[in-house]
This record gives sequence, C-alpha cells and structure tokens, in this order.
Amino acid sequence: MILIGVVSTEPSLRKKILSGDYGKAVRRAGGIPVFLTWKKRRSAFWAAHLDGFLFTGGGDPDPKYYGQATLPECGTPNVARDEFELALLKAVVAAGKPVLGICRGEQMLNTALGGTLVQDIPSQRPEAAAENHRDEEGRRNPSHPARLIPGTKLHELLGCEELLTNSIHHQAVDIPAPGLRICAVSPAGIVEGIEAEDDRFLLGLQWHPEALAANDPIMQRPFDALVEACRKAK
Repeated sequence: MILIGVVSTEPSLRKKILSGDYGKAVRRAGGIPVFLTWKKRRSAFWAAHLDGFLFTGGGDPDPKYYGQATLPECGTPNVARDEFELALLKAVVAAGKPVLGICRGEQMLNTALGGTLVQDIPSQRPEAAAENHRDEEGRRNPSHPARLIPGTKLHELLGCEELLTNSIHHQAVDIPAPGLRICAVSPAGIVEGIEAEDDRFLLGLQWHPEALAANDPIMQRPFDALVEACRKAK
C-alpha cells in the first residue's frame, strides 16, 4: 500500500481533489491519495508516515520566500498554504521521500530548496509573448511545446524530445535551487520542468499532466514514476 500525500487548494475542495484528476492519476499509478490540510505542525508527522507527496497547482507563492519584493502583477499570497507547504517540503526532502510538484507545486519545490521564480512572465519575459502560458480554456487541450533536455531523468521517463503541454500559469522557475536542474523548457526558454541532480525523486512540472493523463499514457508516467519511487524506497 503506497500512501501519497496530496497538498492542494482550499481544504473545502478535498472531495473534489480526491475524486478528480489528481486523485485519479495517483490511483491509476497504484497509489492511495491522502488529502493534507494546511496544518504546519503536522509536517513532520506526514513526512514520517506517508510514502510520497504530490504538490498541486494554485495561487502565487509569496516572493519574500525567495528574497524578492512583490511585483504589482503577483497574486495575493495564501499565508497558511505557503507556510504549510514550505515546512512540509523541507521535512519530506530531509526524510528522502519522493516528491512530484505540478505548476505551483514545482514553484514551491524550487522555493523551498533555495531557488527563485519569475513573478510574471508577460512583464519579465516578453520574449515569451507568443507562447500562451496562461490558457485558462486549455486545461485539456495542449497548446505549446516543451523541449525535454537530453540526459535528464524526465527525458528518459517520457521517452520523447518534445511534447505539447497545457499551460495555466503566469509564473515559472527562474534560478533552480541548489541540487535541482532544469529538465524541460519552452521554445522561448521558460522553465517547464526541474528535477534532482542526484538519484532522489524530486520532479517539478510546470504544466498539468493530471488533466491529460486519462487519455495520454505519456502524461500518466510522472504519477507512475512517483508511486514506483515510493515502492523502491519502502
């Protein structure tokens, strides 16, 4: 039995998350999703008793956690969620537990380990203007490509040089945290994936594979890999 802690949006959406795309992707991989509420004091407990962790999409992290002043284009932070996720990520990484971060989850993984973010792609990365990174209507309709960097674990896992992704974000990883490396980029150079440089399973994806995984085996593979990494670690 592989228990995957799922950290997500408002706790009131627990049922929707567990029965929706995230929960289904974990179950297809053979894991059991466990919804985690934002209780910072429980971080050490979850890190010790769950097998792996899935950090999901949501609003913008507070830039203070990566040493920047807040730009006008940055969204209002959710203090409770930020504090819980940062504490939990540090605890689970210290415990050696596998982590998959999606969209905000990738950004929080990078932030927790000491990296920085692009607060607003349109204003800070105008070279990416032709790429639709905030396609609110395209959750189930991939719209722009991401190139997988040869020699990375993500490249090996997905087995392709490039794939179309579904983007619903205006922030992205800027400088990877120590111990993490970029494993996927958009044509304009926006970071689409990060991973651990060593053998740990720490994977962040800027797109939303959970929304496509039911019909696309390639998009299911990150969830399969998360659960398999948990099995190997038991």
